[in-house]
Amino acid sequence: MSSNGCNPALLAVVLSLALAAQAEAQSSLGVRANGMGGAFVGVADDATAVYWNPAGLATGAIVSMNVEFGGLQPAGTGDWGPRHALVAFSLPPAGLAYYRQGSFAVAPPEAGVADPQSREEVRSSVHTIATSTVAVSLLQSLTEHIVVSATPKVVWAGDSVRPDVDASMMLAANRFRVGVAARHLASPSFDRDEAGLTAVELERHVRIGGGWGSGWPGYTRVVVAVDGDVTRRATPTGDRRDVAAGVETWWRERRFALRGGVRGSTVGEARAVASLGASALVAGFYLEGYVARGQADDRSWSLGLRYSF
Repeated sequence: MSSNGCNPALLAVVLSLALAAQAEAQSSLGVRANGMGGAFVGVADDATAVYWNPAGLATGAIVSMNVEFGGLQPAGTGDWGPRHALVAFSLPPAGLAYYRQGSFAVAPPEAGVADPQSREEVRSSVHTIATSTVAVSLLQSLTEHIVVSATPKVVWAGDSVRPDVDASMMLAANRFRVGVAARHLASPSFDRDEAGLTAVELERHVRIGGGWGSGWPGYTRVVVAVDGDVTRRATPTGDRRDVAAGVETWWRERRFALRGGVRGSTVGEARAVASLGASALVAGFYLEGYVARGQADDRSWSLGLRYSF
């Protein structure tokens, strides 16, 4: 990375947006990311970085393409939600992605039970909605070691189309990386029914992560990563604020990889989820997959195809 005279105030803007954010549902996008337990904000070196941390594209492959699909069964729902899919392409300093996913959205607080003094308790309800997104990430170097990114997005659910934006930062120095990603900064809202009686909102979400690679900068045989939510996110089983840890190791001159990880909530019960994934190089493309299983039938899976150069 190299500096090109960007105003350093842009970094302060990104950080201030991040600190103002709130929460969002954990997605199952990203085969590698979820194979590592969701510890990827500090790695983010393929095209799925457009979702996880676009600023990481500056320290990743020159060209990267990801295509994947899978399923998610959140804890407490009892059935599989909408299938998710992602198509992403990156050629720094830009990245482009389309993805469809099931997201947890929060309805406005409703009046609950009133006590004898007529003080009302309020509660928010959590809903699962299927959203589609087109995102374009633009990167900017601030210094030799710091890159920031802004990602304008168009998000739609049913007939409702809303603008949105993400922001992120990556600091890379030798074998270490630290990233910050803030999503849904515009907090888009959607109608749940045809009459528009129930509006739900994708709340803001901030996540930080760190990574270590045995061969960074460049290709690395071993990657170790840790992520953590700065903000809570709503789920049908209660709020979560996750921490995650994962490891990835490559073999036979990067022809084969194994990865694994675990995440759990620091709010309420841990509700731990463990994952396992693999990649194999076939005809110049990586065939990839992962499976994850947790408490209360929280589980997910994905299969994907990736090309990196």
